[in-house]
Amino acid sequence: MPDGCECRIQFDNNVCGVYFPGQTLAGVVNLCVLQAFKVKGVSLQIKGFAEVKWSETTGTGKARRTVHYHGRQDYINTVTYLQGSPEGNQFDIAPGMHSYRFGCVLPGNLPVSFEGPHGHIRYTVRVVLHRPWKIDPTYKVGFTVLRQVNLNENGSALAMPSKLEIQKVFCCGPCASDPLYLSAQIPISGYVPGQTIAVRIEASNRSKRRVTEFSVKLIKNVNYISQTPYCRVRSVPEIVAEVRCPGVGAGEKGVWDQFLPIPALPSTSNQCQVLTIGYEVEVEGKITGPNINPRIRIPFTLGTIPLAAHAIPTMPNGDHGLTVYPVSATAPEMPTTVASPQDPQPPLAPPVPYDELKRTAQQSIPVDQLPPPTYEEAVGSTPANILEDDEEGADTNKFTPQYMVYRFNES
Repeated sequence: MPDGCECRIQFDNNVCGVYFPGQTLAGVVNLCVLQAFKVKGVSLQIKGFAEVKWSETTGTGKARRTVHYHGRQDYINTVTYLQGSPEGNQFDIAPGMHSYRFGCVLPGNLPVSFEGPHGHIRYTVRVVLHRPWKIDPTYKVGFTVLRQVNLNENGSALAMPSKLEIQKVFCCGPCASDPLYLSAQIPISGYVPGQTIAVRIEASNRSKRRVTEFSVKLIKNVNYISQTPYCRVRSVPEIVAEVRCPGVGAGEKGVWDQFLPIPALPSTSNQCQVLTIGYEVEVEGKITGPNINPRIRIPFTLGTIPLAAHAIPTMPNGDHGLTVYPVSATAPEMPTTVASPQDPQPPLAPPVPYDELKRTAQQSIPVDQLPPPTYEEAVGSTPANILEDDEEGADTNKFTPQYMVYRFNES
């Protein structure tokens, strides 16, 4: 901004700027001017787009080749002049406080906000001072769009348990060992952040190799999809939660129950043409020596509205079935005030011990006692610079999306 000028963009009753598609984005621009300066106009732009880009190099020497991949999809781009116009004459902005109100109904097809190493789905509000014969200074803030994913719309499928089995044979031919049988099961296939995924591992090790331990991971899979120079998919998995338990010796078998808490994360998303987000639970048996560890991957859907009959999954004592206990299917209302990212947030609840879950397995959660969702930054996220290549900003232009989290395990 010019010397002696400060700009602030504030959202109405929403200090973090968290919105759902179809809601009205509204707020005020406060421009504080200490010394008059000339402009042709003051514009406000509301923008939403997805963009991915990365490079891949192959070969060496003269055969070395680098390909730059790029993809983009635009969702919203509105420009309004708060004062002046692009064709008008220049004028002086007088000293004092200048306030401009703005409002815009967000389209209903917007995908969830996301910031990643090779791309993003980003929504911003930008104020530009158009100065004659000078660089146009920019003030820019980001806001979060959370797309509602109601798990009950596909409840009959997501409420079913999911189980996968594999067998692993070491060596081959006449030296082949007896197999290691491994299975993994989760009670339902749809969750929301704040719930706990109960994972049951069953192993029967008829081989002579020892499985030193089992690891259970919650993995976020992001696919970056280019459009130029041609379509290419770059898949980037990220481990967002992990627990471990003892393995199984040669000739032994056993059953293990492990629990993965789901932190603040964007919902499963496939609405965007250049960036998709999915989730899976991975169970891996760790084996020493030159062997490929056996792995089982179970996909699941991460939503924003929990299944009507399910909350924290648990495994009852005495059988291998998996059960859950109920919560409401009502969509959470958008709060009139969202906590600031600077406000202290409660720590993420640890995995619920199995014994505690067993004691409350048959209890239900009354509708009026459901915890309201909070809005928090994703685990491991870092603030992104939201300035584009042709923009010059005078203030900090860092932004991190906020995601919905339920606190089922907190009293």
